[in-house]
Amino acid sequence: MQGEATYDYGLPPGRVSSMEPSTDTTLSVSGLTSLIKETLDGAFPALWVSGELSNLSQPSSGHLYFTLKDESAEIRCAMFKGMNQFLRFKPENGMQILLNGKLTVYENRGTYQLIAKRMEPAGLGTLYLAFEALKKSLTEKGWFDIDLKIPIPVYSETIGIVTSKTGAALQDMLKILLRRAPYLNIIVKHARVQGIGAAESIAEGIRALDASNLTDVLIVGRGGGSLEDLWAFNEESVAKAVYECTTPIISAVGHETDATICDMVADLRAPTPSTAAEVVARSSDEIFQKLGMISADMNRSIGNRLRICWQDLDRVNNRQSIVDPKVQLSQKIQWVDSITHQLSRLSQEWFTLSMSKLNGRMQELHALNPEGILERGYAIAMTVPGNKILKHPNELKDNERFEVRLAGGRMAAQKTGKKTS
Repeated sequence: MQGEATYDYGLPPGRVSSMEPSTDTTLSVSGLTSLIKETLDGAFPALWVSGELSNLSQPSSGHLYFTLKDESAEIRCAMFKGMNQFLRFKPENGMQILLNGKLTVYENRGTYQLIAKRMEPAGLGTLYLAFEALKKSLTEKGWFDIDLKIPIPVYSETIGIVTSKTGAALQDMLKILLRRAPYLNIIVKHARVQGIGAAESIAEGIRALDASNLTDVLIVGRGGGSLEDLWAFNEESVAKAVYECTTPIISAVGHETDATICDMVADLRAPTPSTAAEVVARSSDEIFQKLGMISADMNRSIGNRLRICWQDLDRVNNRQSIVDPKVQLSQKIQWVDSITHQLSRLSQEWFTLSMSKLNGRMQELHALNPEGILERGYAIAMTVPGNKILKHPNELKDNERFEVRLAGGRMAAQKTGKKTS
């Protein structure tokens, strides 16, 4: 009939739709659902969707199930364990997120849903929410308790540092440590401090140095940056490594105004990496001053002991009932002289031994100093660019330029191609 609307019921060509039931045209529930699934799967490739997390649950299987919603609509979502283990933040209800996934149909319930492959926080505000959520969770676990903090040793021999080997923070710390305390041994464990995989790299560095039992104290940190730059130090994997670390650990992340989860779990928070280096590096002058104070305390103790002895002698000398007081007095004087001599000898030996050990350490450090080797007339050949130390002429091509470092400075050189025996 002209002007009458026609409708497509999705039936195969040649089939005629009728308002009356027919076994030829009637679909089963599963059949209809399969048709819808095929249509949706083919019509919507992988896409990004933004919204608010709600109804979040994670059963024992490890999968995540949640709803993504906005002001006027919502959609069910699932993220399987194989994908959610790579999340860089802890999802919480109320977070705004960006989700990458594929639209499909859950046939058992006849509902459409998104299967998520990636999930990212949607902006700075969400990062703060994630920070506060993890902070609340770890507070409830007791990971920030003062009673769990291990005291930082006053004097250390070996310092472990977990940070980027290319960062300015490491150079700042090494400069302070070598200037203030050349007697220290320093072990640096390189770790990524920003971007994908940074949290795992930092956690691995902490566990490796802690397990080595070579260090007296650890420093973990990096220079300043934005919240996103420092985010690796707000991840639970890093917090867990710090919490389980048996070596005293100092967190030195960013600038004084920055605060991370790592700071809160660590035994001590230093406002900057440079401050952390100053905390663990007691200067040589301070050590000598401390030794002087110990010597003065020993002398005072000896003096007090001598005064007590002389007072005892005076009391013995004044007692009329003692037979032959001159003999008693002579014996007391000999005893006091013997004690005085022993105390003086022991204090001198202790002081001499301490000074000898300290001088030995400082001489060892001086002997190992590359600058000292250069002063004896040696030179170091290095590539240009890169400053890689050359150990054999074959590492350079003919006519390739390189640099020679001497005690008095540096000079350019070029390989001539001729070999000398």
